[in-house]
Order: sequence, then C-alpha cells, then structure tokens
Amino acid sequence: MLSYPITQDVHDAIQRFPEIDRVINIPCSGRSELEIVRVLGNTHYEHLEKLLILLNKHLPSSDTIGKRVVQQTDPIQFEQALGELFLLAHLQNIPEAQAWAAVSARPGLKYYDIDLTASGLSACIELYCPIDFFGFQLVKRLISSIFKYLDIDLGFEIDLQLKTAKDMDGFYAYEIGNEKAVRQWLACLQPEAAKWVKNAHAGHKRQFAGPNDKVWLVATLQKVYDDTENRDIYFSLPTQSTDSKLFFGIGNPKDIAESEWGRKLLDKLKKRQCGEPDLDYLRILVVDFSLADTGFPDFICQPKITKRLAQTMELLINKIGPPLPYDAVLPARLSEKSCFGKVIALDCRRTEEIEQLVQATLLDRPCVFPHRDQAPHIREVRAVFTAFE
Repeated sequence: MLSYPITQDVHDAIQRFPEIDRVINIPCSGRSELEIVRVLGNTHYEHLEKLLILLNKHLPSSDTIGKRVVQQTDPIQFEQALGELFLLAHLQNIPEAQAWAAVSARPGLKYYDIDLTASGLSACIELYCPIDFFGFQLVKRLISSIFKYLDIDLGFEIDLQLKTAKDMDGFYAYEIGNEKAVRQWLACLQPEAAKWVKNAHAGHKRQFAGPNDKVWLVATLQKVYDDTENRDIYFSLPTQSTDSKLFFGIGNPKDIAESEWGRKLLDKLKKRQCGEPDLDYLRILVVDFSLADTGFPDFICQPKITKRLAQTMELLINKIGPPLPYDAVLPARLSEKSCFGKVIALDCRRTEEIEQLVQATLLDRPCVFPHRDQAPHIREVRAVFTAFE
C-alpha cells in the first residue's frame, strides 16, 4: 500500500551503511515499498540515524533477523521485526553471553527466534509482539505516511483530524474497526487523497468517510509548494478512552485471561515453538509490549500488574494442560534501550536457573519513565515512530 520515493538523500544515506547496502538493492530512481527506504530518506531525525547505526552494526551477526528488518514492506511488521533485532542486539552486547538467530529448529521442533548461552546455561527464545487495538493502531501509524508519500508532483502542508461522534467524551479505540476493514479503507483512501490534493487549492477542506459510520477523517490543505519534497503532515486524534493497561489493571486474573490479550497469549502458548521440556536448555517466551497502545509505558513493571500477569499465566497454562509450553515468560518493551518486567517462572523447579540466566543477560533491567505527575501527557512510542516522518 505504501511506497517511498528513492531520493538523493536515500542514496547518500546508504553509502554510509555498507552492511545494509549489501543486503538490499536499491534502484537508482523511482519508488520502493521497503520500510528501510523510508528510514534512509529521513536520517535528519536523530532516532532514525541511531536506528541505522544499530542495524548496520548488528546485520552481520543477526542473520535472518536483520534481513527480515531490511526486507520488510509492512510498517507494523517492520516494528515487530525490529523488536527481534533489538532483543538480539541487547543480548549480543552482553560480554559474557553468546546469542544468535536460530538458524533452524532442533529436529521435530517448530521455529523459534534466538539461541542463547550465558552463565553456563542454554536457552531458546521465542518473541511475541501482540497488538491489541489493531485497527486503531493502523490508523494512528499509517495515516500520516499515506498523505506524506502520495505519488504526486507537489509539496504541501496538510492538517488531518480523525473525527468521531463522541468527540466531547472521547472514544474507544476498538470503534474504528478490525484490521481487515481498516486496511481496505486505507487502501481506498490513498488514491482519493492523491486526486483531492492534485485538484485542491490552499485552504480547501475535504471530509473522507471512515472505515465505518462512527469515525471520519477531515483534511485541510493549508499550503501548496512546487518542491515535491517539501511536505508536512499534522495529524490529531480525538481523546481516547481505552488503554492497554486497562486489560491488566481492571478486574481479576480470570477477566484478563478471557480478554483479547489473554486469548492472544493463549494461542501463542499453544504453539510451543521452543518444543517440549528439556533439562539441557530453558524455553523462554518474551512478550514485547512495545505495540501496546498505552499512556503508561512502564506498566509492566508495576507490582500490581506483575502479580496479575503471573496469575493470568497460571490460568492460561492450566487451560493448555501438561507439558508446560515454556519454562518462563518475560514481559518486555524492546527498543534501542530495551527494558523488562519481572520474569514469570512457569516451571517452578527451574526458578533458580531462570533467575540466573535473566540476571546474567540483564533481562531484568526495569522500565523507568518520567512519573506521570511530572509528565502527565507522556505518550511514549517506539523510537522509530516518535517523530513521524
């Protein structure tokens, strides 16, 4: 759906990152659907420059994980692939540890992500990065890019506002619709937006129908430029009344287990991607909360949430039945500075080994963000999207 212009900035940037250049073949001109092209074309954003430095450094040792990042064409899957790279980079930066992408599963086992040895212990790690309000998060992440990267010979400044009948009281993220409906809407929106911008004049306003009758998009063309690369998009959302933290902070563990998050975790546990129990290695499921839509990015480290997560996992494990699908579950927020919640030992007989491995690899580094009283409106988003390009 999205494609990005291959500009001189892209070619200048790729020259500075030879490891990335070896993996991808960027044409001399035209457009590309690769998400890495968007990043290469926006190195004036400090966080994207840092991302490219990290990626270039770890590509040779990341094998399939790094290649999956640079070859990704879907923005959401790009973020999920980055999570794997961030976790691998974190582990590879521990001098006493050895970590590498799992080349192939052990005989008879399903595929997992990372092999790890540290402190005399071995582990296989599977990473899971679920999204709760998928339709809403697609809109939040892609609307600006759809307008900014329209394939037309104009520059422009556009204000975008997502409107809802409940603007005065806020709205619930799930009201936007499911993933399929939102993707279809975004695909139709793109040509409509291009046609409108090409024929509109500064000051013109256009209302686009939304994915359902509960929301719609209002666009105002503020300025028009001859310079195609001169584009600014300002996107505002109505006040949101839902938050991922609510799945874990309200109700009892049974409610969480039966919620959207609980069902997704249950499905992942059932896949047993690290195989059956084996005393030769630990099986760890890392649950990355980076794509959770929340204003409380450190909530996985809060004592109340930690307890509820452990109780929820116990309920989910009981639903699956023996043998245990994993030996431990580790909540995380993966980024260039990855942080973690408290590890949940599912096999209590191996708690000491689990704690030893977690401490040796700094998988116990807690998430610390500004206190809400000091920063009441903080909305931390993974680094690659903080300043939307």
